[in-house]
Amino acid sequence: MKLILMRHAEAEESDLLRYKDDALRPLTRNGVETQRILARGLKRMGLAPDRIVTSPKLRARQTAEITAKALGLEDVLTENPGLGEAYSLKAALILLAECQVHETLLWVGHEPDLSELASALLARQGFNLKFVKSGVLGIKFSGGARLGMGSLIYFYRPQDVLALL
Repeated sequence: MKLILMRHAEAEESDLLRYKDDALRPLTRNGVETQRILARGLKRMGLAPDRIVTSPKLRARQTAEITAKALGLEDVLTENPGLGEAYSLKAALILLAECQVHETLLWVGHEPDLSELASALLARQGFNLKFVKSGVLGIKFSGGARLGMGSLIYFYRPQDVLALL
């Protein structure tokens, strides 16, 4: 199994007057453009997940939609609250347990959730990493996903993907 974790692109700042619900904050124009370029770069690098799962929060959903469109995979995009408001490490592990061992998955979510999940999958004890906006991390498992048993494939910032092209 391969699990690719992606943090949403740059979003509008929290503002209770403009966005009464944090889940409704959209991407900025810069965030949209950065994600489009990043997604095209990921396509050129051969990223082809079997499924794309996103947090239902608008900024994550927009990031996932831009990426799915660039990859030609709009039909495999779904939402799951376990990557948004209902996130917990336990919920994420349950989602992973429902996946097939041959699958490549792309999950789009938020901080600090993604860092917690990646750290737990990559190391048996405390391992601290931090996703930048539009950051992408790949983890490979021999068989199904288990805590501390993942192998890091890559961890890219948007500028890293662009530099590789």
